[in-house]
Amino acid sequence: MSVRVLIPLGKGFEEVEAISVIDVLRRVGCEVVLAAVDEESQKALVVESQSGLKVSVNVKITEVLASSIDSIVLPGGWEGTQNLIKSKEVGALLADLHKRGRVIGAICAAPLALFKHNILINQNFTCYPSIEENIANQNYIPHQAVVKDGNLITSRGPATALCFGFALAKELVGEAKTREVQRGMLAYEFSKNGIE
Repeated sequence: MSVRVLIPLGKGFEEVEAISVIDVLRRVGCEVVLAAVDEESQKALVVESQSGLKVSVNVKITEVLASSIDSIVLPGGWEGTQNLIKSKEVGALLADLHKRGRVIGAICAAPLALFKHNILINQNFTCYPSIEENIANQNYIPHQAVVKDGNLITSRGPATALCFGFALAKELVGEAKTREVQRGMLAYEFSKNGIE
């Protein structure tokens, strides 16, 4: 049975961060479920990114049961992150998965949503530079593409999205399958040469 990963999308999400993670996780065999978060997107089951890319989603966030997912990953984008923060459903799902020690990921501005939903409290984390100023947690790590602390995995921004996706994949399906996919995508060659 494949690992089920929820990616909630709010209007204004950062497309590279979402699509890169969706692609990597599907390549390693995860079932990725896309959920519309804001009211406007829920009506159409289509979410518009910060640059106007429209992505069809599987469900409304109100239809997602915590018991039906194994992990949740939040893409960034300032407006998208604000929509994640406003969502009571996202907060409840995060709380449930965190309590169960399941993998929770957030990239770019989205660690702010983790903080606002009382998930990112004193763990080590990274995020897009300047977002940390809004997070009352002194454990910010500025120059690391991906930071893992317990069940939380955070990353910095669009250029680190593939690294973030691979870090999530490694936790969810293991190193062997992740390395296989990295080789197929040529990412393994880059990492061998010191480009993470």
